[in-house]
Amino acid sequence: MLRAGPLSDERVCRLINRRFVPFAFDLSSRGFLADRAGRDFVVKARPDYGGGSVATPEVLLMTPEGKVVAKASNYASTEQLLAVLRRALKQNAKFAQAAAVEKKLTAEDRAEYLIDLLDDAGALKALGKTDSARAHYLRGRIARWKGDFDAMDAHTAKVKDKSLWDDILMERAYRHWSGKAYKKLEQALASFPKDSNRATEAAYHHGLALFHQDRKKAALKVWKALIAAHQQDRWIYRADWAVCASQQKRGRGVVMMSSGQNSNSALGRIGYMGRPHPDLRRR
Repeated sequence: MLRAGPLSDERVCRLINRRFVPFAFDLSSRGFLADRAGRDFVVKARPDYGGGSVATPEVLLMTPEGKVVAKASNYASTEQLLAVLRRALKQNAKFAQAAAVEKKLTAEDRAEYLIDLLDDAGALKALGKTDSARAHYLRGRIARWKGDFDAMDAHTAKVKDKSLWDDILMERAYRHWSGKAYKKLEQALASFPKDSNRATEAAYHHGLALFHQDRKKAALKVWKALIAAHQQDRWIYRADWAVCASQQKRGRGVVMMSSGQNSNSALGRIGYMGRPHPDLRRR
């Protein structure tokens, strides 16, 4: 559930990768992510996880010594998980200290670090008057997160570096998504470069553009093709959840409680538990 939800969110992923060491494992010794050492490490702190029948485990934030400093529900929203992460860093300041290498970065690299740490104001200060293509792109990304699309367009219009054009195209696509301009979103992403580092993100949102134009079959085709062409990627899990959620049967108290039923999951996974997919809601 978390991989398709909060852990597919860009800002959650960036913060975790900057200040935490993420790892996942199966409590079962025979699971896909079976890791006996990892299991023993966590069970020492949470003996209740060592039994034969365990409720859905929480997300645990732990010190290297095995002390639990914070936890979040496996069903936490993006906002709830972000709040837990930020609070844990605030309450355990030694884990939030900047490494020596962070103090020697260029203006753009320093700004990227601060963006990942959710310090947009600090990032803009670090950029100062830097007039590079990457600096303008970073300013545009910050503006997009704030929902200031006019400012985003003004900043990204200054980017002439072709290596950033795929990023600019994806950033601008979010204006169509936010404004419910689904036809424009479809047109912007239909021929997105397949070799781009943001190709999976674009394909996922292309499927959303089709879905919200009541072209469910076309959306499913896009999402299933995306999943078939890639393996480990946060947008793959998000797309699989969309495939499952779009095929759930609701009404009269009937809700599909597992993605494994009726082969609804393109990944063959179980765990979405019938929850509404936020991107599929009528907006």
